[in-house]
Amino acid sequence: MIENYEKLKERILFSINNSNLDNIFEILSNIKDNTLVSGVGGSSVVSLYLSKVLEAKNNIIATNVTHRDLNYINKNNYKNIIVVSYKGINHGVDVALNNKLNKYLFSSGTKENINNIKYNIDEIEKSFIALSQTLIPMTLSLLYYLDNNKDLILNILNLEKEFIIGDSNIYEILSGYETSTASKFIESTLTESGIAIPIIHDKYDYCHGRSTLNYNYNANIIFFNNNTELDNLYNEQLPKYYKSIIKLDRMFNDNIINDYYLTYISMLLCRDIAEKYNKDLSEVEYSPIVKKLYKYKGDM
Repeated sequence: MIENYEKLKERILFSINNSNLDNIFEILSNIKDNTLVSGVGGSSVVSLYLSKVLEAKNNIIATNVTHRDLNYINKNNYKNIIVVSYKGINHGVDVALNNKLNKYLFSSGTKENINNIKYNIDEIEKSFIALSQTLIPMTLSLLYYLDNNKDLILNILNLEKEFIIGDSNIYEILSGYETSTASKFIESTLTESGIAIPIIHDKYDYCHGRSTLNYNYNANIIFFNNNTELDNLYNEQLPKYYKSIIKLDRMFNDNIINDYYLTYISMLLCRDIAEKYNKDLSEVEYSPIVKKLYKYKGDM
């Protein structure tokens, strides 16, 4: 795990410097119509982020959706589907591409007869929890949004932060749309690694009864602080009810940039949580059912 964290920036820089960014940006810029974006696992974090980038940059409706749900939602209002996958070879990718939409694959791999948004990697990250596999395509998405301004991204990747982790294995997460990529990474990582039990609360939903959970169970809370009036109320009240508060403060005014920054910071937080419990995010002790389910290739 530590090796993968130490190599994270190096792997991202390799992809930036060795991928055909002009081609990637040209393909993305030519997406003019409503678009579905789909990913699973760590790639679902990327697909959520890419949908935000496309909405902000291309001024289209871009909806993040799971592979399976593509079988059930009304796709008539959409022209395109972008599938996000590290290597592009799992069954879910084939399911997501099995429709009449204009098809794109955002991946380090390629497929025939579709639009490949391909990036290059230097080595395959050997890890149960994807770090570079998540942050590389997110970084390329942000580069597209920023018109290839690398300096800001490098400044973010040079940041280091350490957290004080509480004793409870329950982590409530106060988040919202503007921080949903970061909170999704935390939820996915803690769940897939089995380290802790995460529960995401929408900030205003929390005002309507969801605070009852901590009243009955001793939980930590991860609070994405945007300094709104509601956030100021939480800053005042949460210390009265939680022994452990992990506050992730807004750094950038732009929501797209800030969500990327907070996703990176959330990776550092998950590292510290794993070390607190003496766990390794790269070598997870997983249930035997994983091997039976992971290679499922049937109907959904």
